[in-house]
Amino acid sequence: MSDRCPSCNDYKANGEPFCGSCGRNLNDAEPDKAQLSILTFFLLLATVFVIFIAIFESITLAVNASEVFGFLSDKFPIFVLVPSLQILFYVEGVELQIFWVLLTIIILSCVATAAIRFIEVARSPGGLTKPGAAENTAFFWVSVLLSAYLFITVVIVIALEMAGNEITTPDFGTNIERMFELANASVWEEIVTRLLLIGVPMMFISLVVARKKESLKCLLGGFGMSTTAIVLILISGAVFGLAHYSGWDDQAWKVLTTAIMGVFLGYLFVRFGLYAAILMHFIMDYLQSFDWMGVGALGGIVSLLIFGIGLVSLIYIVQKLVQSKEAIESLPAFRNEHVK
Repeated sequence: MSDRCPSCNDYKANGEPFCGSCGRNLNDAEPDKAQLSILTFFLLLATVFVIFIAIFESITLAVNASEVFGFLSDKFPIFVLVPSLQILFYVEGVELQIFWVLLTIIILSCVATAAIRFIEVARSPGGLTKPGAAENTAFFWVSVLLSAYLFITVVIVIALEMAGNEITTPDFGTNIERMFELANASVWEEIVTRLLLIGVPMMFISLVVARKKESLKCLLGGFGMSTTAIVLILISGAVFGLAHYSGWDDQAWKVLTTAIMGVFLGYLFVRFGLYAAILMHFIMDYLQSFDWMGVGALGGIVSLLIFGIGLVSLIYIVQKLVQSKEAIESLPAFRNEHVK
């Protein structure tokens, strides 16, 4: 069972027919002889493509970090979502510059963490072609969920425009302003939605159920799927969607697509941890990097390729949901994989 995710053994030991984390059939008599499907192989190639995008965006962030640092002077709001945006206080001057440095470090650390773990799996016996190996990496699921989200969004936008609706995009200022705003969104929005709305409740529940200090690790996610986690993911996604309504020229369709994005980010948080949610949010928001770095034509090609991958990714997600139906139905009410 070396090719299975870390949770497979636990679920099998509890007599479950399916793994509640990856959805695998635990009654598979010869898992080591399973073949990597064409669909999974295609998505594995797509994952490598998304990794290169993340690297390009990270370079963009690092190269422009000092320019953004020098630009920051006005005060900036620190907010929470309850569910609408509520400003707690403002930071400005040196404090804001320190905040930017922290944002940069956190984002680059998340990209590096996901890349290192992907490389570790690639270098393990059997590598990424071993069934279940690629699917147990954050980068694989970031690639699948990100491309599926973009496909869904583009289809909805096209449908609305064909129906005569005007789709507008709010003005986020200069490139330097957008670099800061989007980097902040990648980190802070994940803290106030995933960490506060999923991690904190799961930590308190785990403290009550397990009564072990390891429960504190729930704050950063990666505690595994359960019915409680699913409820919190849906709540977090809904709050995330509603919070973007006023900031996107009051376009109601944005609530739906952003809520879908929130659910995807919540899944990454629960299964892999906060770093995976920040990673996907950063890659999505920093797709404008190609324009910022003067290679907008390449950015258009990248967006088109991601859109094409999105249809395959959406098919894969639906397939996994159908295959994991029994696993989802047999999920425990609560689970904390940090506590053994």
